[in-house]
Amino acid sequence: QSDFLIRTVGEFQNIKEIENTPISISQTGNLIYIKDVATVLNEYKEQRFSLRTNKKESVMMMVSKESGANTLSVGKSVKAELAKIMEEFPQKGIEFIEIMDQGQIVEMVTTSSSSNAIMGGLLAIIVMFLFLRNWRPTLAISLAIPISVIATFIPLYLAKYSLNMMTLGGLALGVGMLVDNAVVVIENIYRHLEMGDDRITSAKVGATEVGMAITASTLTTVSVFFPMAFSGGIAGQMVRSLALTVSFALFASLFVSLTLVPMIASVLFKKHETREEYEKAAGEKGFGKLKKIYLIALKWTLQHRAIVLVTVFFLFAGSLLLIPKIGTEFMPKSDMPMQIMKIRLPAGASLEETDIIASRIENIISEIKEVKYVMVNEGVMSGGMASMDPSSPTGVNEAVIFFRLVDKEDRERVSDEIMEEVRRKAPDLKNVELTVIDMSTQMSGSGESAPVTIKLYGKDLNLMREICDEIAEKIKPIEGIRDVNNSLKDQQPERHIVVDRDKAFRYGLTVAQIGSAIRTSTLGTESGIFRDENGDEIDIRVRLKEESRNSLQEIENINISSPLGFSVPLKQIAEIKEGYGPLKIEREHQIRKATVTANIFDRNLGTTINDVKESISDIQKTLPSGYFIEFGGSYKDMKDSFKTLIQALLLAIVLIYVVMASQFESFSQPFIIMFTMPLAVIGVILAFFVTGTTLSVTAFIGIIILAGIVVNNGIVLVDHANQLRNKGIEKHQALLQAGQDRIRPVLITSITTIMGMLPMAISTGQGSEMRSPMAIAVIGGLISATFFTLLVVPSIYSIVDHISYKTEKKIMSKLHGKEDNV
Repeated sequence: QSDFLIRTVGEFQNIKEIENTPISISQTGNLIYIKDVATVLNEYKEQRFSLRTNKKESVMMMVSKESGANTLSVGKSVKAELAKIMEEFPQKGIEFIEIMDQGQIVEMVTTSSSSNAIMGGLLAIIVMFLFLRNWRPTLAISLAIPISVIATFIPLYLAKYSLNMMTLGGLALGVGMLVDNAVVVIENIYRHLEMGDDRITSAKVGATEVGMAITASTLTTVSVFFPMAFSGGIAGQMVRSLALTVSFALFASLFVSLTLVPMIASVLFKKHETREEYEKAAGEKGFGKLKKIYLIALKWTLQHRAIVLVTVFFLFAGSLLLIPKIGTEFMPKSDMPMQIMKIRLPAGASLEETDIIASRIENIISEIKEVKYVMVNEGVMSGGMASMDPSSPTGVNEAVIFFRLVDKEDRERVSDEIMEEVRRKAPDLKNVELTVIDMSTQMSGSGESAPVTIKLYGKDLNLMREICDEIAEKIKPIEGIRDVNNSLKDQQPERHIVVDRDKAFRYGLTVAQIGSAIRTSTLGTESGIFRDENGDEIDIRVRLKEESRNSLQEIENINISSPLGFSVPLKQIAEIKEGYGPLKIEREHQIRKATVTANIFDRNLGTTINDVKESISDIQKTLPSGYFIEFGGSYKDMKDSFKTLIQALLLAIVLIYVVMASQFESFSQPFIIMFTMPLAVIGVILAFFVTGTTLSVTAFIGIIILAGIVVNNGIVLVDHANQLRNKGIEKHQALLQAGQDRIRPVLITSITTIMGMLPMAISTGQGSEMRSPMAIAVIGGLISATFFTLLVVPSIYSIVDHISYKTEKKIMSKLHGKEDNV
């Protein structure tokens, strides 16, 4: 006995079988077939979608990477596979056009960042040679850069970080700082050689003397990164890899400076017999005049401390007044080679009407010389592609135009200027919206597609629509505002079928049954699958002929089959009325939400939002109970990020103080060094004002980094003054001597750091908008802080030391009373 699988076969083999499918029996007993009441056709679906590239019909393929996968590697693998496909079908004329390739953008950004780091390192080495005029110390210090960078890759690998814009940006930022510790060590070794010590002793004692100072300066610099590395939000995610990269690099630099650099110095340096030989080797003659001028200026500042401090205070206060003129934004506006424009006609427009308007815009874009490719996507995309691409049209009345620009280096205009030309040339058509989708905002991590997003919460959609219309009209005239869009502006035209429930019940019908019958008659219902001779599966859709569903009169006459065995016309049980419905009902915080969005051109976000707030203030004051407005988009991201970064900056300042207090074993001396921070602010604000840089998240990160750098020169200066005083030198003379001894390492470390970051500050390549604000903040602050450190810090040291001595004396007197001299 055997077991068999019993399978009922019911698949249609051809169109004839479908036509000959019986569906009922007549009163005379004859079978009624589908072919008796309907026509079976093998045709295409009604076209509700169109796609073309460079005015040729095309197919779009989107490839997404797995979570955690490398964008650049995935992009290269996809291109390799496409090349193989091209080789397999050379005769078919298949052409692949890359409209958007994030891997290429990543490659351009990382290449530019790497170039900045290499160029910065070379500039730092050249500056050192110009200062030292000797290849021996220059070589010893220069070796610290590649060794420290190579050592940095080890913890980066262990932390599973890839080489991206932030890690490479961290190396580019840190490359100038990598030589700071080595410069201080080498300079001190040279000083001992001058004093007559041999190479081994000079290397050992010279490195030991400044060991505490450079350790403290490294720890203070690194301490500013810990609050950033553990911050939350978008800012924390952005800066974490950068902060850890710079920290790893600085620790590697400290290790190299205290071990390898003294070893190299002990072997490579030459002991000079005479003072003249030393000065010639060390470039002292070049510094002679500068030291004399500095000594005169330092003597004057120590004698006129009050005037100096008052002048610095007014400079600081004056610089703060420039902040409103600088402006704020979430992220610097990046130049994107990929641009997207969305076209929306009034709801109810056909695909043909949409195509006419889209073609006009397509022609305008195609004529722009910087445009490489143009792709037009019209109507509703089928399948899962629409969910993959949120910019896809949601109806046949919408179209999206993607256009790819040539690389930034190959054009004179930025992407914003090109898009502004498209706006200017586009025809001014009534009820047609042209909206630019800001790719820069989306790639920066903002959750919204537009920098200006005004959210209105309430209950009544009609009232919300009126309020949104008023808001849109108010903000349109504001300078810099573009592409104002109201989510409730358009309503979908509808025909409401109002069922008379009593009549329907008498015929044995429910509202659900009536709705299902109407849907089948008009839109159609998929009732099965037909597999053709090629094995392709084709949906079987049942619906009325076009002439039987193209007018309201025909729809009114649709017969609804009753379970009681007869049919009834729709008009006997329902009434058809005109109406409108919202395109989309959005909710947030479990409340209905409507949004008014806008883009910004040639203006910063903070100033623009202030104008927007002022223009709609009267609307906010008169909102009904239960209705309220929130500002989202980039503005909300900016506020949240600034709040996070301010907290990180305050915590970094506390950590810097704690590190210095432990190193100096004093509570007062760290205050002396921390005066360099407000001195640096003067330079930062002036640098932003002169270069037109706005205060963004990346610029704020640069300010936090600066807080850890500017104290280094103060530490070196104060530490040396303390050492001289411990040897019995009087305070005033110790300050003069410390300034004279440390002017060269202070200038070298500052200028090498500045030159190391200069390529990043002036870079114009892809992604430079994200990197340059950090470098500009550090360079501007370091210039002013270095100048004031050499002159103001000694004056503050003198004042604070005097106050500290008096205060300590009073406290001891209160604690112990007056002690009799024995």
